[in-house]
Amino acid sequence: MRQITKRNYNQNIIYIKENEFEFFDNFSKKNNINWSEEHKENSIITLNNSLVGYIVTPERKINLLPKYDEVDFEHIFRMYLYIYSYKPTESPRILDISKNQNDLDIAELFFEQLSKNMQLGIIQEYKKKQQELKIVKGKVDYIKTYKKNMINKKNIVYSKVSKLSLNNQINKMIVTALNKLQFINEYSVQARKYLTYFENVDLISENGSEYLKQIKFNSNTSRYRQTLLYASMIIDKLDYENTGSSVGTESFLLNFDKLFEEFIGEILTKVPREREFSIWTKGEEFGSIKDFGVTKEKKFFLPDILFKYLKEDEKFNYASSSFAVIDVKNKAYSTFKNSDIYQIITYARLLHSQKMILIYPSFFKKYPEILSLDSEIFSPSIISGIFVNVCGESGDEFLEDINFFVSMMEKTLFNIFIKK
Repeated sequence: MRQITKRNYNQNIIYIKENEFEFFDNFSKKNNINWSEEHKENSIITLNNSLVGYIVTPERKINLLPKYDEVDFEHIFRMYLYIYSYKPTESPRILDISKNQNDLDIAELFFEQLSKNMQLGIIQEYKKKQQELKIVKGKVDYIKTYKKNMINKKNIVYSKVSKLSLNNQINKMIVTALNKLQFINEYSVQARKYLTYFENVDLISENGSEYLKQIKFNSNTSRYRQTLLYASMIIDKLDYENTGSSVGTESFLLNFDKLFEEFIGEILTKVPREREFSIWTKGEEFGSIKDFGVTKEKKFFLPDILFKYLKEDEKFNYASSSFAVIDVKNKAYSTFKNSDIYQIITYARLLHSQKMILIYPSFFKKYPEILSLDSEIFSPSIISGIFVNVCGESGDEFLEDINFFVSMMEKTLFNIFIKK
């Protein structure tokens, strides 16, 4: 039985069946989800609506849909592709939306793409390997050959010979994904069948999405891009159980909010002419809680993106500063919420900023909005909301929307009049 969860304001509410309690107990612990005793007693579990994907319990499959009706999984996959694989020199068609779907199965998508690719041929590369030969072939190591033959009195040629090999970056990602899928009952037969075509291919030991970033596609290998997109998601985000009563269960979860933040960060660090945007990965201390002079807890602040950040600014007694502070909010239906306003005002005060900007997703081309504050109390007294359309159907439209967003960002930063 397939079931879609009930969506509330900021939560997905799942009603638990009698045979699912052990599964969700393990699931909540593994995913650091606080499952309260009250919710257990009422047979429900609530998940943040930033999570998208699906959960397969011993009873059913539960789909976690994107929190916006205008967005489906293909739009989210495209953001993932833009972050981890797309290069500006490549065709925009790579970013086209191929189909809309609300019933997701990442493994089936992977198998479908892999089958298409393999029909056109498995990627092989020539690799040089040291060999002992009876004839002169390849790149001969004459010094080693001479020394060894003087000692052993054997007519052996030591040479590096180029041979076709399956052990390349593309196949390593495929095999790592297949290796994971073979332990899930529903996919084990299919995964093991495909693995027979990739003998002597190593597994990758690192994060799938970061490994995908390292791969340089060419005209021959670009057809594998979608396959590797799904492979990286399987490697990083697909989880499964193969013990106890939960054997055969799985979950595939993406954090849409975090992905949107990474998407904006990728745009602002790669697209604008002014490459002075920076992303903080570590918070900076701004206060502490003390008890009788003893520090109990330190407080840190961590804005998403800064523009023209200085670690030590002599204008502010060598404290850190940033011309603009930018916070990314995946809240298309609720812009300029009070909590977000208080947060960015605090960031701007701590960093002596002249500009405060909130970034939101939209589903069409949308011009910036302005929130004006009392200038006698606040400086700066304007918070700008800038939008990026994430729903363009074609790759060309998607890139045009990104360029429009960057243009609005630059005009906001440099006080350039925006003509609507």
